[in-house]
This record gives sequence, structure tokens and C-alpha cells, in this order.
Amino acid sequence: MLEKGKINTGEFEIIVIIFTLGSSILVAPALLASYAKQDAWIASFLSLMIGLCFIFLYSQLTSFYPKMTFIEMTKNILGKWVGGVVSFLFLFYFFIISAGLLREIGDFLTTQILVETPIHTILISFIIISMAGVKLGIEVISRTAIIFFPWMILMLTLLFFFLIPEIEISNIQPIYGEGFKAIARATYSSLGLPYLELFIFLMITPYVTNKSGLKISFYKGAIIGGLLLSILIIFSIIVLGADFTARHAYPSYILGKKISLGTVIERLEVIVAIIWFFSMYFKLTICYYGITLGIAQVFKLKSYKILVSPIAFLLVTFSIILYPDIVYFQDFLAHTWTPYSLTICFFIPCIVLFAAKVKKVKTHKENGR
Repeated sequence: MLEKGKINTGEFEIIVIIFTLGSSILVAPALLASYAKQDAWIASFLSLMIGLCFIFLYSQLTSFYPKMTFIEMTKNILGKWVGGVVSFLFLFYFFIISAGLLREIGDFLTTQILVETPIHTILISFIIISMAGVKLGIEVISRTAIIFFPWMILMLTLLFFFLIPEIEISNIQPIYGEGFKAIARATYSSLGLPYLELFIFLMITPYVTNKSGLKISFYKGAIIGGLLLSILIIFSIIVLGADFTARHAYPSYILGKKISLGTVIERLEVIVAIIWFFSMYFKLTICYYGITLGIAQVFKLKSYKILVSPIAFLLVTFSIILYPDIVYFQDFLAHTWTPYSLTICFFIPCIVLFAAKVKKVKTHKENGR
């Protein structure tokens, strides 16, 4: 086995929560509000419920082969060549995610905080930090997440608490004012970010020690992360208004600027930035780890760690080539990402699961003879 580390269900649950928050903290409010306006929070809850169906699908696959990653499953179920093609599609998808996450980090910092810093410097600096996590393995990544997770929750709580005086309930009215069609469109657009992306955890499930509690932890992690995200979207709307939330690239970051308690506590956007940095780091590192481990399994390498540096170089390069600017990235996210994610993270797993069930029935019949 290429990965020797082991994690428990509690650690697995925490990294699922952090991954679910991920880049969605900054971009989800604007994405949903652009379609559903003040009803974006309804779409957020609906997408969470649909996201749980995806987790059911992934859990079914895991129950068939609890000790195998998705790469190993496909080769076992579909054979060497067909399994290899499916593995390539899976790995390429998460390569695009990783490059997009890296680009998003660069765009945010160069437009909001370090405006005079070259984006290449930021991309290289962040990928080096992520490389350290990938080389240390999933056990270290998970235990590091445990250290930072309480601070993330504390900062989110403080953010929500300090925003209470800024609430304007009229901003969320009229409820259901945009109609079902707008809510459905917003729900659909948000499925690819982040619920379909949870598919990457099929590269981690074999290393969870307590397999009986794995499914519950998967559900709990997605539910907690989804609820936190939905609450953030609600605050974006009732504090900033639906129109402003839809127009601004990073509305949740602006929420921090709205905080004003007398002349003592003001402009705490750094809270949002810190939460986002933590969640983005772990999301990028988990995707990056899944890519290196998957490629090593496809080519039957003795260690995945020899791939860490070459893939880091490719991620930095393609984060600039694939996403030329922030406008292109947002358009790609709004119109292309969900159908692409459904193809890789829903239809392909359905086919693999169907093939696994057919193979199981066939094996039982042969053994019965």
C-alpha cells in the first residue's frame, strides 16, 4: 500500500467539513445570488439535500470495496484498459480543481490584499506549503486539520455574532419572490461546488480505520459544512442585500468590512480571510494528495511522493493557462463546472456502481454452480 497512514472517523468528518467550506466561503454567495437573488439561501439548503444523495452513491461504492481507492476499484471492476481511461478522467478532473483553487488563491490575494504582489509569487509560495502536507501524507493532513478546525469555527461564530447589528430582514424579502425556476437554476449551479467535489474522498476512505462509522461521518461532515455555508449565505443577503451579493466577486469578505461596534471593533474582514485560507489550504492539499496517489496507483509506482514536485510545477503552470483571469474563472464556474462535475462525479460513479453490482451477481452465480 502506497499510503501507510491511518485516520479515524472523527478526523475524516473534520476534513469533510473543511473541504465542504473550502472555496465556497468566498464564491458561493455570489454564485447563488446571481440566479436566485434573495432566495439564494433556499437554493443552498436544496443543494445540500441533493448533495447527500451523491454521498449515498459514494458510500455505496465504498461498501463494495472498503479497502480500495476509486482508482483501484475501477481497475478491479472495469478491467485494466477501461479502468485506466476512467481513472484518467477522474484524475484530470481533480487536476483542474487543484489548478482552479490555486488560481483562486492568487486572484483573491492580488485583488484584495497584496495588490502589488505578482501572482506567480503567491502561487509558488502557496503550492510549496501544500507540497509539505502532501509529502507528509493523509494522517498528518488530518491531524493538522484538527488543530485548525476549532479556530475556524470560533472565527465563524465571531463573524456571525458581530454582524447581528447589521442585519436588515427586509433584504431577504419577499421569500420565494424569484419563483421556483430561479431557485432550481441556482441549486443546479451550486451542485458542482462543493458537493460533487466530495468524490475525491474515495481516495481517502480506505485509510479510515473504523469502516462501520465511515458512512455516518461522511454524512455528518457534509451536513455540518453545508449548514455553515448556508448560514453564511443568509448573512450575506440580510446584511449586504441580494443585488450587492450577486454583483461582488467576494461578498463574504465584504461582510467583515461591515462590522462596526462603536469605534473599537471595525472592519474585521481578516476573520473571513483567515477562515478561507485554512479551508482553501486543506481543500487544495486533499485534491493534490488524491492526484499524486492516484497517478502512482495507475502506473504502479512504489511511492507517490516522487510525483509531488512535478505535479506542483504543472499546477502552477496550468492555473495560469486554464484560467487567464478572474472573469473567465467566474464564467467557467457559473456555466461549465456543474455539468462537467455531474459527468465525472455522478454519471461515471453510477456506471461503476452498476458494473460492480453486475459483477457481484455474476460471481455469486458462478460460485453457486
